[in-house]
Amino acid sequence: MMTLAERAQLDEQFRAQKEAREQALLARVKPPVIDVHFGQLAPKLEGPRCSHVGAGGRQCESPPVDGKQECSRHVRWNQIYPTALPFPEDALSLQEMMGYVVVCLVDKVINEDQARVISDLCRIMEKNLARCERELEQMAWRRLK
Repeated sequence: MMTLAERAQLDEQFRAQKEAREQALLARVKPPVIDVHFGQLAPKLEGPRCSHVGAGGRQCESPPVDGKQECSRHVRWNQIYPTALPFPEDALSLQEMMGYVVVCLVDKVINEDQARVISDLCRIMEKNLARCERELEQMAWRRLK
């Protein structure tokens, strides 16, 4: 029979051997590391930019309108909708817009039919987000040239 001390010593030796085998195996199959600096791949825009910062924290990359700090899209939006309604440019701002609609519905500022129409429009806007992103990227690249 084995004593508890002998058993503990054997268990410790077994664990040490197992760890050594795992380390040796990891050393043999360790994949190479490729360091890519994504910050260097992003275009650096020069010149003034729109001061609007979206719900995701990203600043608009469009050039501002003369005499204003925002681009034409954001100036137009603020003139048409001078409320707390966020500009629907990404998924986060669409969520904010839907939250605003819920508050308006609960406070009876709008009725259920109006809320339903706004909800349908938000779904359409969400489908258009990818295309808008591509167009904005193309505009930024043209600005670089």
